[in-house]
Amino acid sequence: MSLHSITGNDLVRCVKAGCIKLEHNRDQVDALNVFPVPDGDTGTNMYLTLLSAVKEGEKHSSEPLGKVAKAISMGSLMGARGNSGVILSQIFRGIAKVLEGKEEANAQDLAQALKAGSDTAYKAVMKPVEGTILTVIREIARACEKEAEVGRDIMETLLAGLQEGHRTLEKTPNMLPVLKEAGVVDSGGRGLLYFLEGAIDGLAQEKEIQLDTYMEKLTMSPAGSIISGDIDLDFQYCTELLIKGENLDPDDVKDHLKPLGDSMLVVGGDEILKVHIHSNHPGKVLETALQFGHLSDIKINNMLEEVHENRHNFAAEKPDYAKKIGIVAVGAGDGVIGILSSLGVDIVVQGGQTMNPSTEDILIACNEVSAPEVIVLPNNKNIIMAAQQVKDICSKKIKIVASRSVMEAISALIAYNPEGDLEEVAAAMAAEMQKTSYAEVTQAVKDSAINGLNIEEGDIIGMVDGKIRLKGVTADDVVLDLLKEMATEESELITLLYGNGVEEAAAEALKDEISRLYPDCDVEMHYGGQPHYTYLLSVE
Repeated sequence: MSLHSITGNDLVRCVKAGCIKLEHNRDQVDALNVFPVPDGDTGTNMYLTLLSAVKEGEKHSSEPLGKVAKAISMGSLMGARGNSGVILSQIFRGIAKVLEGKEEANAQDLAQALKAGSDTAYKAVMKPVEGTILTVIREIARACEKEAEVGRDIMETLLAGLQEGHRTLEKTPNMLPVLKEAGVVDSGGRGLLYFLEGAIDGLAQEKEIQLDTYMEKLTMSPAGSIISGDIDLDFQYCTELLIKGENLDPDDVKDHLKPLGDSMLVVGGDEILKVHIHSNHPGKVLETALQFGHLSDIKINNMLEEVHENRHNFAAEKPDYAKKIGIVAVGAGDGVIGILSSLGVDIVVQGGQTMNPSTEDILIACNEVSAPEVIVLPNNKNIIMAAQQVKDICSKKIKIVASRSVMEAISALIAYNPEGDLEEVAAAMAAEMQKTSYAEVTQAVKDSAINGLNIEEGDIIGMVDGKIRLKGVTADDVVLDLLKEMATEESELITLLYGNGVEEAAAEALKDEISRLYPDCDVEMHYGGQPHYTYLLSVE
């Protein structure tokens, strides 16, 4: 079919179709993740980012194209999860800049928009790496520009971009050695192509696509928005919780919870699931979830009361802040949250591996802190980019101390001064963090070949500063092998957090062995309760 221009409604339809296509294939994208560790999976993060973009775009679908593109861009930013989600949001940001003020767009407009999207995404990444989603979107944009220049219509232009995208994706293992070693293509690039395939199909359809026919709805409102007028909530209580168990099936949990409410989200792995649902019967939600495992981190909020509270706070002339600088950190596990709180963290955003919080989640936490300035500790390399976006959209002054692990955050918090100068405090925390080498012990979730190691599913693996270094038979063996690499004659302190499922007696026995082997070091062992990681450790 020929298509020479698109409207705002067309853009919403194609983005929605792309979201559906990715949702149907996100398991395949997740499976392409190179590292065999429990991770914030690329396909899931991109899907949740797109879902937020679609929801915001739908609110403006009858408006001119430029306004729709801006709404989609804002929705993707607020919902951005993980590095792949943030990059996707930056692509939409660049597209929106080119389409600003336009009622409609032709093939050349869209080609220029994709080029701007690629450029914006590249600029957002501190050290762009070739062989990733960045390379794929750049080559898609280039192919679209060439096709549009010779007068092709929108469908021909996008199909040319899609074809070049597939060619580029196949080359990614030759651009990035880690992909070649693992025998996979880039997961972000593959996710982007699934989205583009669906988007093209969406443009070819004349009928409106009903998103909720394909997936559960997720309602996400802009943080800080004030609801006015009469309040009419179908479901009054926002219920969130973690389910911990064995062989957990997100789809099975969804099926049981679906009759109880809407705005449902169930994400995670086979040992822990994060649940979010709006319901009028939170007790029934908890009873239903209890069938699948142990419950923790339960939060039940009366959304009607929150609306009235927001109105009251909004009416206040000036906030009465408790201190000058507040702290927001990301973490998971009862012990981890307790430790962070005891060190001065005001709000811990639930998340980490397999559950990357969105930009909006972090923004909401920053707004809730009783301080005009906030330092954010992401505590995961896949959350840093999402946290960085908060600086541009929060009314408070925000600094990101780019911690990659809760162990780095614990060290950084030594230098925290709630009444100091924001720049100086953040710099001091970052400097303190650099003195720490951190490591993680977990179980491989799939077969992989990486860093010269042949890893099989179920192997115990050890990582130093985020890089897989070794494998072993038991978690204790791996911890001791990691310390051989990390500890030096200058080392003074070894700290360990034992995770969910580790017996205290076993952890204390390991501590005694480490104390015997490193008599010149202070050795601390604490309960972290973190999922997925048997031990987190640091050496200072």
